[in-house]
Amino acid sequence: MFPAWDKGLRFELSEPGAHIDDASGLKQAIHRSVALFDEVFRDEDDLLVVADVFTKKSHDFFEKRPLTTYRTFVKTQEVLDQVRHELITEPRSSDGDEMITHRFLQPCRKSDLRYDLMLETKCFEQERLPITGLMKEPDSRFQLYYLNKTRNIIYHLFSERGCDIIASDIEQIRPLYEMYTDWIEDDHRTLMDTRFKQTDASS
Repeated sequence: MFPAWDKGLRFELSEPGAHIDDASGLKQAIHRSVALFDEVFRDEDDLLVVADVFTKKSHDFFEKRPLTTYRTFVKTQEVLDQVRHELITEPRSSDGDEMITHRFLQPCRKSDLRYDLMLETKCFEQERLPITGLMKEPDSRFQLYYLNKTRNIIYHLFSERGCDIIASDIEQIRPLYEMYTDWIEDDHRTLMDTRFKQTDASS
């Protein structure tokens, strides 16, 4: 997703080379992911949380564990009742079984979510897959996207390694670039610096 956008930042959450079982590396990833989330989302902002659960069509995920992806993270049933479910058919996998995506769309406010647990779950994805009922399906995985509808910003924690933050207006994320410049992924630092310096020059 990130390379296709010219108004985004990629942050490094855990130290390069850190092993997934390294407690200090994961602790740092959780701290940074929560800190960035708190900067992107204000209490009054309208959010849309998108959870994409990818699995084989033959998997009984939805029959046995409906909405489990959200039940753990949404504080009230009133908010959970607003969640929408979409089913998207994907091309067949290498073994010929058709793949599908269960997409859950949850409108909410920041205060409606246990967002620190959501981010931690993604950082510990391999250990926390039982939360979504996917542990026994090696081809299954999930992605979480957080959309700030008020400020037009997308927050995507793709793993314990990194986080993409994308905006329709680059000025919306300039404070993140300035405050957390040390967290920018080294492989993308030159690109990030160029983007924001070009914006400075044109203003």
